[in-house]
Amino acid sequence: MKLTFFWILFTALAVWAQYIFPAKDFFSPGLVVMLQFGLFKSALWAGLFWMLIQEGTGGLAFGSMILFYLGLIAFFYFGGIFLEVSNILFTMLLFFYLTVFQALIISVMAFLQGLVLSGQYSLKGFLIQAGIYFIVWFVTYNLFKKHYIHEPV
Repeated sequence: MKLTFFWILFTALAVWAQYIFPAKDFFSPGLVVMLQFGLFKSALWAGLFWMLIQEGTGGLAFGSMILFYLGLIAFFYFGGIFLEVSNILFTMLLFFYLTVFQALIISVMAFLQGLVLSGQYSLKGFLIQAGIYFIVWFVTYNLFKKHYIHEPV
């Protein structure tokens, strides 16, 4: 029950943060934390729920978040072959990949719909999104590890 409450609180805070900072993703670090701790069933259900939240609030055609989350999972598993998934270097590479991949998916989906993007993809925007990913992941990972993972001594 505590685990469910943790992820409901995380979801509420992520929705609130995305309201304050539009076009920034706050859900992906939570999915990464679940995958890093091996909570695959929880990651599946939370990922589906978060994907529907993001698909419903966006202005792009349905499917961009599906591609984004599939790319996240693919990079997580293929990157996990070469690096330990709880390694900080792996996490930083994953978030760099997600930052670029998100911009690519949004650009392609906007192009397919004939929409014009207003130059929001600058180096500053990439650094802000990567920083958001890392900070949210760091806080979530440490809170989750401290309060919900009990390792034997």
